[in-house]
Parts: sequence; C-alpha cells; structure tokens
Amino acid sequence: MAAYFIAHGTVKDAAKMLEYVDRSGPCVAAFGGEFLTVGEVKSVLTGRHDHKRTAIFKFPDVAAAEGWYNSDAYRALWPLRNAAGDFDFIVMEEF
Repeated sequence: MAAYFIAHGTVKDAAKMLEYVDRSGPCVAAFGGEFLTVGEVKSVLTGRHDHKRTAIFKFPDVAAAEGWYNSDAYRALWPLRNAAGDFDFIVMEEF
C-alpha cells in the first residue's frame, strides 16, 4: 500500500535549502519515491501548525519511505537539511 512522507518546515537559509532539494531528489527516486507537491501554509483552520511550508512525497510503501529516510545517502544530507531549516516529518499509509 502506498505511503506518504509529509514534511512540515520553516526555511532558515534559502541557498542551503535549494542545495538540499537538488541533492535529495536522486535519493528519493532511488527508493521509488516521487515528489507530489510543496506549498506555503495559507491558514490553520483548527489546532496548531508551527511551520510555513509543507511538502508531500509518495512512496510505494512505508518500508520504502523509511528505507529512504534511514539510508546512508540521505543521512549524509542531514547536516545540510538541518542548516537549511527546521522540519517535522511524518509517514502515513494510504487508506
């Protein structure tokens, strides 16, 4: 069953964020993932949402999403990601 990796983030350094996006794309694709959308949060209707942007990626299944996140190739990008912004990540399975 398909899984979605959802990233909620606030960019701190735009140049580093662009580099991170460019370098992380091949890692996502290697695990069968595809970028679906990214956008700026326009309003919070109920509750809290502490970040300004949300990105959504689709993977074949939860194992692929978690495999990508924990892969050596992606882990090598964590310092760049952390310098680029603050993020919260979740994985959810398609219903």
